[in-house]
Amino acid sequence: MKITRIEAFAIQAPRSHRFASAAGVLTHSDFAIVVVETDEGVTGYGEVSSALLHYRLGPSHALDINANLAPALIGRDPLLIPALVARMDTVLHDGGLAKSGVEMALWDIAGKAVGVPVYRLLGGKAREAVPLNWTVGFTEPDEAAQEAAYYVEHHGVRSVRLKIGRPGDIDARACAAVREALGPGFPIRADANEHYATPRDAIGAIRRLEPFDLYSLEQPLRRHDWAGHAEVRAAVGVPIVLDESIQTPDDALTAIRHRSADGFNVYISESGGLLRAQQIVAIAEAAGLPCLIGTMGELQIASAAAAHLAVACANIPFTCDLVGPWRYPASVINETLRLEDGLFYPPDGPGLGVTPNWDTIDGWRV
Repeated sequence: MKITRIEAFAIQAPRSHRFASAAGVLTHSDFAIVVVETDEGVTGYGEVSSALLHYRLGPSHALDINANLAPALIGRDPLLIPALVARMDTVLHDGGLAKSGVEMALWDIAGKAVGVPVYRLLGGKAREAVPLNWTVGFTEPDEAAQEAAYYVEHHGVRSVRLKIGRPGDIDARACAAVREALGPGFPIRADANEHYATPRDAIGAIRRLEPFDLYSLEQPLRRHDWAGHAEVRAAVGVPIVLDESIQTPDDALTAIRHRSADGFNVYISESGGLLRAQQIVAIAEAAGLPCLIGTMGELQIASAAAAHLAVACANIPFTCDLVGPWRYPASVINETLRLEDGLFYPPDGPGLGVTPNWDTIDGWRV
């Protein structure tokens, strides 16, 4: 089997509701859809997710793929995924999000070629489904409590995460309101998205939140501040999870050496694909650090891919953030993903188990 065509094109998906955090305000999210065709008629589909404003957006990722990655891979065997990942690294420095979309389509082809879902190719199921978390953006404390309670009651989510990083006491008041609404013992997480300038700032802010019994707190400092995160971790009673810091296997090793984290939030998109994301989870497991699979607000193609990864990795005891499909008014696939009772069941069809809904995709093209 040989790759005959690779094409990516940008789309812009409107969000059902405005979402704000320390990383920015989102009214829409930018993506690229990837199509990889072969000489045996097997076609794979991928998605490049670039939900956050500080990342390059869909048109840039599509250009990376069409101008750089596609010429390097056309004519090669799509089933040699590790070799093709290495090839992409030689022709495009960084560009993990673009690489992840292409690699996702390669896994889709591989599963279709042998007639099994991707989770089988990744080693089989460690669990039947992925427990889900809902994230609440910047909003008033009473509104945060209402939103959290809604998703617990109506969708059965197993935890709630609050975005933090606002001045004054509003973060503490939001945590207090959500804790009161959900009751003692319910897992509440927080995410600072690199907001705090110094370890001292982060420690002070986290200590103000400790009375609300947080399950974990993500990424208080900038991405490469390994020593700073270790200092924060040693000073507070809330487990520190690294998110933006963990984008490569080397990042995972560096965090472990510095004792910077109690766990990792791993993204397919930021890691450059399923292969590297699974490597990061394995490194963390060897070091005794638990992981979760994070979200860039993915649409349905990448959400399905993330569910395949999450069920195939044993070292995922945390709830995962794979609720992107709930944040958009339409779907880019024809199938209905099974998200019920706070659990995400990966599709059982060959490959990713999804097919593109071209009506929605074409309507969102940019």
